[in-house]
Amino acid sequence: MKVGLLVECGRQGLEAVVCTRICELLRERRDVKFEIDIVPMDNKARLIQECGTTAALLLGNGCDRVVILWDERPAWPTVGDKLCWHRDRVDILANLHEAKAQAAKVHLVCIEREFESWLLHDKRMLACMFSTVEHPIPVKPPRHPDRLPNPKGTMTRLFRKHGRGTYVDVQHAKQFTRCLADLNGLRRCDTFRRFAEKVTGRAI
Repeated sequence: MKVGLLVECGRQGLEAVVCTRICELLRERRDVKFEIDIVPMDNKARLIQECGTTAALLLGNGCDRVVILWDERPAWPTVGDKLCWHRDRVDILANLHEAKAQAAKVHLVCIEREFESWLLHDKRMLACMFSTVEHPIPVKPPRHPDRLPNPKGTMTRLFRKHGRGTYVDVQHAKQFTRCLADLNGLRRCDTFRRFAEKVTGRAI
């Protein structure tokens, strides 16, 4: 099975890099054979505007399904604006319809808040990020990362608290993948479980 995945970042962006590792772990955990073709769409606006033609192209080039993954919270939110993944969904579906993409083979997954919401569920991975052999650091993440108003800000504060400098998602993406040993933490998140199911075709 070949799966296309649209993400709202650059080629070496957080979602593209970490989702590659996540898919490796999904293959190991579920014993599902699939190939992933990740297409970075640079940002949320471009993803919504061009997802239809990109999904149609992926399906035409042999993908059995396409998953569109995006953040509920924009990278630069306007103060006072309410988050609305429903509005995003309507725009994406309209774009898919306009491009005549096979809607039945396209699956939408909106991350509540943003990608850092997933990462903040995994205390083992976070401990790996901030610890050294000489100084192991237990990390207690927030109880409900997907309900935080600003998960990226929470991650930034964790980096500063544990003396790891300024959090820059692109710069730290590969380190997250090295520390992500399993999916036990992430699977506590509803939108991650939906993502895993849509990628593999099986509930996690």
